[in-house]
Amino acid sequence: MNIKTKAHQALLAFFVFLTGASYCGATEHQEESNNIPWYFIAIHSEPYNHEWNHYFTERAYGNLTKMIAQADAYHIKLTLMFAPAWVDFLLSDKERVAAVERWKKNGHEIAGHHHSVWHGNWDGYSSLSRQEAEAWRVKVGGHDYESCYGSESYYGTLTDFTTKLQRLDPAVKSGCMNDEISRSALPDAIIYNTCSGFANYGEVGRVEIDPKPEKGKNEYVSVGTYNGIERKWLAHHFLLEANAAKKVFSTMHSGVYGTVNHSSPGEIQTFLEYLEFLHQVDPQGEKSRTISEIIEQKLLPEKQLSTAQINAFYPPPQRSPVTLAPEDCPHVKGQKKL
Repeated sequence: MNIKTKAHQALLAFFVFLTGASYCGATEHQEESNNIPWYFIAIHSEPYNHEWNHYFTERAYGNLTKMIAQADAYHIKLTLMFAPAWVDFLLSDKERVAAVERWKKNGHEIAGHHHSVWHGNWDGYSSLSRQEAEAWRVKVGGHDYESCYGSESYYGTLTDFTTKLQRLDPAVKSGCMNDEISRSALPDAIIYNTCSGFANYGEVGRVEIDPKPEKGKNEYVSVGTYNGIERKWLAHHFLLEANAAKKVFSTMHSGVYGTVNHSSPGEIQTFLEYLEFLHQVDPQGEKSRTISEIIEQKLLPEKQLSTAQINAFYPPPQRSPVTLAPEDCPHVKGQKKL
């Protein structure tokens, strides 16, 4: 055997070794990905139903683009839940229009986010009449911040809510509709939802709060009919502290784990920390899904909610109105309205 042949064989052996090592590494990652749950991440882009809408929306948009960019880098899909007030903002600028189309092309889902009349920060849409909505706003302290931000507006019905969202994506069908208090907050077009108020593990129809990290565990999809339309719910954990979510996620080897963050400055670091964790255990994002994908790909069994659970009304606490002094207004001190 001549020297050239020996050298060729040595190089061939080295190549086989490297290929084998790479294959083993890929196999290890594959096995690790197979041993974790499916997961989804929702991002709430909030309504700002007052005179400061543009300021807060523009600030949140900067955070949102950073969150999406990192998710894209890690092959992780997001379910992007927008309040209707975001539609005009996103569609009023060519670069933002292009960004929305890019998000959809990259596999992110465009979804809706509703704050009902019972929420501290109402989005202006309701199944109730204007008069009924206004009465509830008084009861739940909805006017407390008028001295800070100006008056709330009434924008219309839940059909108007959907029509607005469909300008972003005509096929929009999922979201967080803030229906924990009443299913009357559900628009007809939104059939997949994450805000029933119920946990999706253990006993069906059990109420659990979003900040509890176990709330993100989905062993099944909750199913029920409201207004003659079948609805399906997943549950998510409001990601306040990444380590708590990581601990629960790491105990799961099946099912779906869901989290939600907001496109606000105070949450971006927690979101990025959690995203880094997901990238470590799922480098190619193979277990990442949107809300619609999880339900339509039938990744979970379904369990039926009772009619009583669907139609229950959980009244919010009521209190006397408060008028804040300008110096007590959050977020406003030292800032100029745009």
